[in-house]
Amino acid sequence: KNILSAEVKKLGGALTNHLCEHFPMSRQELMLKLRMDADPSSVDSFPKILEKHGHGDGCEICKPAVGSMLASLNNEIILDGGRDALQDTNDRSLANMQRGGTYSIVPRVPGGELTPQQLVALGVTAEKYGLYSKITGAQRVDLFGASKHQLPDIWEDLGKAGFESGHAYGKALRTVKSCVGSTWCRYGVQDSVSFAVRVENRYKGVRSPHKMKSAVSGCARECAEAVGKDFGMIATEHGYNLYVGGNGGATPVHAQLLAADIDEDTVIQYLDRYLMYYILTADRLERTAPWQAKLPSGKNGGGPIEHLKEVIIEDSLGICAELDRRMEHLVNTYHDEWAEVVKDPVKRAKFKQFVNTDANQEKDELIDFVDMRGQKRPADWPADGQPQTFWKPPSDIEDVFSRSEKSWVKVGSVDQFAPNVGSTILYGETQLAVFNNAHRGEWYCTQNMCPHKQAFVLSQGILGDAGGEPKVACPLHKKQFGLKDGKEMGGGELNIITFSVKLEQGDVFVELPSEEEVDAILGTSGLRVMATSCTDVAADALPLPSKKKEKKNAFQKLFMTNSTAIN
Repeated sequence: KNILSAEVKKLGGALTNHLCEHFPMSRQELMLKLRMDADPSSVDSFPKILEKHGHGDGCEICKPAVGSMLASLNNEIILDGGRDALQDTNDRSLANMQRGGTYSIVPRVPGGELTPQQLVALGVTAEKYGLYSKITGAQRVDLFGASKHQLPDIWEDLGKAGFESGHAYGKALRTVKSCVGSTWCRYGVQDSVSFAVRVENRYKGVRSPHKMKSAVSGCARECAEAVGKDFGMIATEHGYNLYVGGNGGATPVHAQLLAADIDEDTVIQYLDRYLMYYILTADRLERTAPWQAKLPSGKNGGGPIEHLKEVIIEDSLGICAELDRRMEHLVNTYHDEWAEVVKDPVKRAKFKQFVNTDANQEKDELIDFVDMRGQKRPADWPADGQPQTFWKPPSDIEDVFSRSEKSWVKVGSVDQFAPNVGSTILYGETQLAVFNNAHRGEWYCTQNMCPHKQAFVLSQGILGDAGGEPKVACPLHKKQFGLKDGKEMGGGELNIITFSVKLEQGDVFVELPSEEEVDAILGTSGLRVMATSCTDVAADALPLPSKKKEKKNAFQKLFMTNSTAIN
């Protein structure tokens, strides 16, 4: 982005940093307006903010950005009050969507410390739900392969063992890594584990422009790699050295020393201010390292780190009281998001697979699973352009069901479909996505399968508009489809099948051909991604038994006969 901006500037132009077409301003500018508004109640929801500072419906860019800002300022439950419609896929499901549309579960493990009982509980849960287990690089355990409807039950089991949400799905604090420090290590000079637990429990759940990672090392040997984190602490004989603005990843950056030999309480005070200053002033999806690098130099020419010392330690901008107050609010209003779901039937119902039935289609009905070293994982996705990608209906006719006899099928009541999001219905063995665009007063129905990778996920995408045309963005790779005509936006060649929707006396009806006809084209058994030998790079994957149903092909045969006659 910086290179592009420089090249555009050479040509006499300027690269806009506007959030998107709906907000003619940057995240930093919008955050300032929200933060300084004399009437906070006038900007406490996306519709109010859109009306006051933007236009249109919003999109997959501005909705999560505004949702994050609201969480950083108010810290209300993100699934309440229509805020779930703002969340990107992972936040809406409180879990990371993985290949094939399954999800991963990452409980919080403060400081990397686990009891034997908790380790047992993780194993029991993984075995009970058939989850793939892996230790992460941040001293946590990741459980892969859960269906969305299983998540509340899984978290109910984990909650009984004392686990809280690890927020691996959110732009928030992920972990505070630690070495064992002075409690065990003969070189340790401070109790790094206890301090890591304290720091993680203070900042858990705090939403920010991007993810944040931290670490505490118990001595100068730096085993926890604290200087490679957004903020890190290295123990000294007299306390801790506090480093800020580092990160790993594709462009590693070493954090810089903000303060030396300070006690734990002072570390917390400086961190409160540093993190809140970052949250209030960074751009969308900007990590602390690039944000920090763009800050002005200090008064004595010491660069951004000197500026941070002046703001955070010396209060040169006169904002430390506000930074302290805002962070204290976030800490005091912390809530374990999964505990909130588990205890609330209304929130729990948001994870139901289909609106119109209690039946479920299990994960191995949607994508093949293979055995790898004794655990299940989804089959490899074929490369783009290979079979099982870029799906198209078996017809040259734009509307594959144009010659079908259709009827209006009741799929539920209006109040079963949450506003401004998609919901899934089951018709025969076909998954369909129904979108209640309450902002426009419009309803749409499409196939739930994204044609790019044949994953059944479109109902989990974010609603919005592009140039006034309603759209949905696929949660996996952000391919965008018009909800009226099903065409891929932005010049793509993919299309999705759409169906008409009407409301009558509080009920929702979709105009559909017979179940047999729809299943022949969109049935999950025919679109299930299958394992192929050409994509097994490691050559150590064995197919698992399949629950695949016999595909109904009567309509296909009929269609081929009719198509030949027409030609």
